[in-house]
Amino acid sequence: VVIMTGNAEINDAVKAIKMGAFDYLKKPFKGKELLINIEKALKWTDLLFRNMNLQEQLEKEFSFQGIIGKSKVINDLIRTIKQIAQTDSNVLITGESGTGKDLVAKAMHFTGKRKGSPYIPINCSSLPETLLESELFGYSKGAFTGAYANKIGLFKAADLGTIFLDEIGDMPLTLQAKMLRVLETQEFTPLGSTTVMKTDVRIISATNADLSEKIKKGLFREDLFYRLNVVNLAIPPLRDRREDIILLCEYFLKKYSSKMNKTINGFTEGALDILLRYNWPGNVRELENAVESSCALTTEKAIDVRNLPDYMFKSRDSRCKSDIMPINRPLKETIELYEKEYIMELLRFCNGNVTKASEIAQIARQNFHAKMKNYDVNVNDFRK
Repeated sequence: VVIMTGNAEINDAVKAIKMGAFDYLKKPFKGKELLINIEKALKWTDLLFRNMNLQEQLEKEFSFQGIIGKSKVINDLIRTIKQIAQTDSNVLITGESGTGKDLVAKAMHFTGKRKGSPYIPINCSSLPETLLESELFGYSKGAFTGAYANKIGLFKAADLGTIFLDEIGDMPLTLQAKMLRVLETQEFTPLGSTTVMKTDVRIISATNADLSEKIKKGLFREDLFYRLNVVNLAIPPLRDRREDIILLCEYFLKKYSSKMNKTINGFTEGALDILLRYNWPGNVRELENAVESSCALTTEKAIDVRNLPDYMFKSRDSRCKSDIMPINRPLKETIELYEKEYIMELLRFCNGNVTKASEIAQIARQNFHAKMKNYDVNVNDFRK
């Protein structure tokens, strides 16, 4: 909207723009002035639509209910989630810690036929047995000391909806028997009560433990396992879908740079190379923490190698100090030996890419070449 007025007070103009007007023209004005204003408005509108369209495409192509990725394993996972979301079958989600099992559970609920009903998550390892039981099944007044009133358990609160039982492998054996009854009959009895209550819930559970091993050791009921594991969803670790790392880095960079009111446009080539090579034992959760930490530490427009967490550089196999620490040599010779070892290790880490190596070393590329020549280091020996 462009406003034309013959009585433009500054306050009115500011108010109009705050309400959504693009600009205003005060009469009398020239035709050229009008044309310039319209041209600017059209360009701005076009830019807005392009940006909205791009955002929609990115969300549609690379994100599904917070699950971000373009790899085959993620596309297969999303396809399976969409398929089973329309059923009431119980689902067991397995995967390493930090892979996003909670996101998968949410996606199944909020894209399924129960999305209009409650979604209630609970971590089975975060509460002691007595509290976990009362949380799940509720209790009657006077059931124990401190039970001053009746309490509805999560199984009743989630009626017609979904309960997400995280870390199901840590559920105590005595409680597993009650869980089995709920799964088989959709009935339960609150603590201290004789009234049988009914519920209609879908159960999605998750674990990073090997439940087969727990069954062998007598720590998990086999019959409960089969009831929970009607559909199994295995979430791949981040190291098995490295093509998603850059997407995730960009997503978390946008999230945390905005939170911190910083303008950070991306990552340097050296930083991206290390992010792609790192093994991510803590998976997506660890990557998110690394990007948040890097955002907090940088003062530049891009995340550099020096902004990445120190532990990312300590994960490589450590070498025995006695192998590279000769104490019977002059200091200058020992320093040169260390420097040569450092340059060779850096080139090995970067697959012979001198630009990346010099960026990590934080010296000019020509200086890095000079050191290689000085120590007779051939870059071709490190290229795959």
